[in-house]
Amino acid sequence: METHLLPSLKKWNLKYDIQGIEDFGDWGLNTSYKAEFIEQMLKKHKEDVIFLDSDAVIEKNPELFDKIPEKYDLACHYLDWYLHWRNTKGQKKRELLSGTMMFRYNPKVLKLTEVYKKFCKKNPKIWEQRILQQLLAQPNNLKIYNLPASYCAVINHKKEIPSYIGTPVIVHYQASRQYKNKRR
Repeated sequence: METHLLPSLKKWNLKYDIQGIEDFGDWGLNTSYKAEFIEQMLKKHKEDVIFLDSDAVIEKNPELFDKIPEKYDLACHYLDWYLHWRNTKGQKKRELLSGTMMFRYNPKVLKLTEVYKKFCKKNPKIWEQRILQQLLAQPNNLKIYNLPASYCAVINHKKEIPSYIGTPVIVHYQASRQYKNKRR
């Protein structure tokens, strides 16, 4: 956070509320806390919340967030998995990425975050972004805005930003990967 997110928030003069959390001793438990944190921020600030993982760096002013029509309740990116990781087109495997997301402050989203938090707490071994993807795939009245890849540009295994992304706005360096398989 000190080397990634915070300096870039300051660079673009963006409003933020960063809070450190305790290490719960397990990667899954740590990442599952994201759902609770988002809900807390919505209730605390009573306004839309943009969530960024702490390994994110904002490379350009993220002005798209100000242009997303009000009718959308949530904004996130669905990664084209085969294109991103294998540079192959045509195969369809979409994966919700939770490193960059925008949540509207409204009753529908508050209900979603309540359920998201509950499922994450009950299932800490299931990756929180998969839980959110499953929740959003169920019939609901939420309107989802699909952020472009440039707003959730994930560094690949070669430590590069894939060329299909173009000029990234927000880059994720996947810092948590180094802790994912460590045990205490």
